[in-house]
Amino acid sequence: MESKITYLNAELAAVAEREKKREEREKKREEEIAAAKEVENKSDGSDQEGDENDKESEGDEE
Repeated sequence: MESKITYLNAELAAVAEREKKREEREKKREEEIAAAKEVENKSDGSDQEGDENDKESEGDEE
């Protein structure tokens, strides 16, 4: 019986460690996604300004 308890305690500790690592990976992934969205939003703003400038240039050529 004691060997089962020892085994189950070890398994419980292993599960807790896996859960902790999973949560850390998930948090890191969420941070990476947030950073990527921030970069995308900044570049979208730049692209829109560039598009307006392109339209003005096209009008000048005509």
